[in-house]
Amino acid sequence: MIGKGLRILSGSLFLLLALVFLSVPYAETSGCVDAIACATLLPTPQPLKMAPLFAEVPVDLSELSQPPVQLTEGGCCSYAGWSSDSEWVLYLDGKADTRPTGLYSLPITGGTPSRLTNRYGIFTKDWTLVAYPEAGQVYIERWADGSRWTIPSNGRAIAFSGDMSQVAWEYGSQSIQSPERRQIQIWLSTLRGEQARELVTVHGGDFVGWVAGSNSILASGRLSPPDPAGIWRIDTETGAGRLLFEVEDPKNILISPSGEWIAFVIAFESDPSRNGIWVMKTDGGFIDRLPVFGAYRWRSEGQLLVMPLVLDTPNPSLYQLDLEHGHAWTLLDPAIVQLDIANNDWSVSPDGRWLLFLSAEDRNLWVFELPELPVSP
Repeated sequence: MIGKGLRILSGSLFLLLALVFLSVPYAETSGCVDAIACATLLPTPQPLKMAPLFAEVPVDLSELSQPPVQLTEGGCCSYAGWSSDSEWVLYLDGKADTRPTGLYSLPITGGTPSRLTNRYGIFTKDWTLVAYPEAGQVYIERWADGSRWTIPSNGRAIAFSGDMSQVAWEYGSQSIQSPERRQIQIWLSTLRGEQARELVTVHGGDFVGWVAGSNSILASGRLSPPDPAGIWRIDTETGAGRLLFEVEDPKNILISPSGEWIAFVIAFESDPSRNGIWVMKTDGGFIDRLPVFGAYRWRSEGQLLVMPLVLDTPNPSLYQLDLEHGHAWTLLDPAIVQLDIANNDWSVSPDGRWLLFLSAEDRNLWVFELPELPVSP
């Protein structure tokens, strides 16, 4: 891989995760008919505008950067994931003549892959539970004993809460084609599928994800037609919503591992100062636009990795940004190590040590050890 330019071949800079199945204060809502659709609005917190300068912290990459290591062969495999202990790479694979279809694991040090299960589905972070569709229903299965139960989502994909006590899913309006008017009902239940209830209806938006364990969710759009569009934090007990940031169509919202931060993109706004990558704490206490644009992943809480888009440079670098303290590190010097990433297909291990990517050259999985920093990420 040395000497190969870093290329992001997709027209989009950001990862499209393929599911196996389907600051402006605002005090109150008017014109509401449905009490659920028009959830109580809480005051939007005034963000602490700390405008990081991102002072460069010197790192000697000549001694720290090692070339990436190839893990798989035969053109395998897209959109791989990680075990919770960062010791194993997990991916879906299967070839009729040589390998049965299923979820495979491979040690980060390399070796022979092992098939863990033939299930395709959505897994919990600790990989103890898997949700999958069967006969128009969604089941959750526990690997340890094979026990399983249904979730009343009518076959819709579910999302596990961070503490694995609840699940969420969406019902979407079928007759409304306009994205701005499309209505999405967000439902919750316990992990066992009990106490299912509609939490809120969002207009022109979507469920984003869980934060604070199972106490809150994030959603985009409007909580009722008169409301401003934006990113909302919604209490899962009361349905009360708080507008964290007003924006019409935030894209590529990425929640940090512990749910304390999000990164997202604003594009095609009439005010060019609004366009770019934004970062925000999910309690609304910090928000700012980054001085760089490109593909991004979280390394840990408050530590964002960015591969900058530089059109006239074939070999972009890799930066780590400390969002609260304004520090920046260059983790990859393309004069020393060049990655060759296909379709923006890369991920960071839970412990922040490894960068896994799909090679554009041979379509195999490779792993790059990220440099350790003077300040622990």
